[in-house]
Amino acid sequence: MHLVVFDVDGTLVESEDFDGILYARAIRNALKIDVDEDWAGYRHQTDSGILNEVLDRNGAGGDRSQAHVSVKREFIALVAGYLAACGDRLPEVPGARAFVNRLAARPNVAVAIATGGWKDTAAMKLRAIGLDPDTLNLASGSDAVSRVEIMRIAAKRALGSRSAARKTYFGNRPWDREASRRLSWHFIGIGPDVEHSTRFDDLLDQESLDGALALTAPTAAAATETGSRPESTGRRSGA
Repeated sequence: MHLVVFDVDGTLVESEDFDGILYARAIRNALKIDVDEDWAGYRHQTDSGILNEVLDRNGAGGDRSQAHVSVKREFIALVAGYLAACGDRLPEVPGARAFVNRLAARPNVAVAIATGGWKDTAAMKLRAIGLDPDTLNLASGSDAVSRVEIMRIAAKRALGSRSAARKTYFGNRPWDREASRRLSWHFIGIGPDVEHSTRFDDLLDQESLDGALALTAPTAAAATETGSRPESTGRRSGA
């Protein structure tokens, strides 16, 4: 069994141009606190982790549950408004939906999602590219503060009592690569914002992606059955 886990923003969904902006706005609107939007400067690049650190930096002690509830409610409203203005559709990272669905149809692959975003907004973004989060073993910043722990939860949800001979995480940021290193998982970078020996511009070149995953190619009959033939050939980057 091969476990394949995906990040969401910038890995499957082209959402990085609005997601961070709306998240910071949600904190400002709900708590009247200014936010440093250099996410690399936080210990945990997750919605819950960043909010905890923002509260720390502003001397907020005691019970933080109400702050989390208020910010999450505001963020969900902002993302919902953005999606409504876009007709509830978002651009996918090219090839994302076909590749995820193709992997999910393989009997020797367990697919999961591990994102630092909160569950509600992550699910909204996945649906906006035509993926059903309820079928994808989603773990999120609603489950844990650290990305490493979120990835562990995603693995457990996808595998159950089974074991995986190989575990791979697809991500688009240095903290995705670092979390994979800490877990001793294989890592495949997507897009220009992470340097790694195995990196792709997108998820279009399914043959090369299969090679990077060390998966054998499906038979022609299986490909026809699952609709998993490559849509087009993407460009691989060896950064």
